[in-house]
Amino acid sequence: MRTSKTGQNHSITEDRIIRTNFHSHTTRCNHAIGSDEDYVKSAIKAGYQQLGISDHSPFPDHMGQVSGMRMHVTEFPDYLASSRGLKAQYADQLDIFIGLEAEYYPQYHSWLIAQKEQEQLDFLILGSHYDDPVEQNYFGGITTPDMVRRYVRHTISGLETGDFCALAHPELFMISYPRFDKHCQAACRELIRAAKALQIPLEYNLSGLYTQPWRRGPGYPTPGFWEMVAEEGAKAIIGLDAHDPARYDDTHVYDQAVSDLTRMGIPLVKSLVPCARKHKQAI
Repeated sequence: MRTSKTGQNHSITEDRIIRTNFHSHTTRCNHAIGSDEDYVKSAIKAGYQQLGISDHSPFPDHMGQVSGMRMHVTEFPDYLASSRGLKAQYADQLDIFIGLEAEYYPQYHSWLIAQKEQEQLDFLILGSHYDDPVEQNYFGGITTPDMVRRYVRHTISGLETGDFCALAHPELFMISYPRFDKHCQAACRELIRAAKALQIPLEYNLSGLYTQPWRRGPGYPTPGFWEMVAEEGAKAIIGLDAHDPARYDDTHVYDQAVSDLTRMGIPLVKSLVPCARKHKQAI
């Protein structure tokens, strides 16, 4: 038995764990480090079997806005070329899939889906950070029950399009919200039930387990949220949300997450491929 950084013993031996990650970024998002190839090499070294490259999606230039947290639309061709090149180069060592972590912006959603189809992307995951392309109200910075409900309503609308294969960091608002109170509980149960009905897995985001200097609230993964996931019988997928290739080295963190979710009785989705409209995940 191995011991994690938190001092907990693993209940699942490493040789039984299949590691996959469909939440991995590139420096084009303006808040990641390392080359594209570094992420691939790190995943191979750590024994991952599938890697989904999913940097923050670009959107059409909006009133000259330049986002500080996603690639610009002019960088999209290079992102695709680099990802495709790595997929071919390392095909005998790692199954690589190409996708995006995208917002749900109703005015740009048809554009996003057109890009997915035209470029034959393998998957989209919903990263619900904002509900408008001007990026005025960051859901990770909200502190009021009204804004939590706004986040949940908007996020469910995105899931209901049927175009996303997973929901990244579903309890994002806990970065700043002070505690998992009754308002959070009511809103989150609605979100979890919607995800279950749509057969969309909720991401158990490992990035939140690391120290973040900008965190003001408890952060995520939020224990109360995942207790609700278990109660409702919804599915989970583990995501590194890797903005640094070194995150792949921390295999004990991934393996502990597998152990914890299994102990809670939460069904684990290992792969988002094939990712059809009705989300028939390969498990």
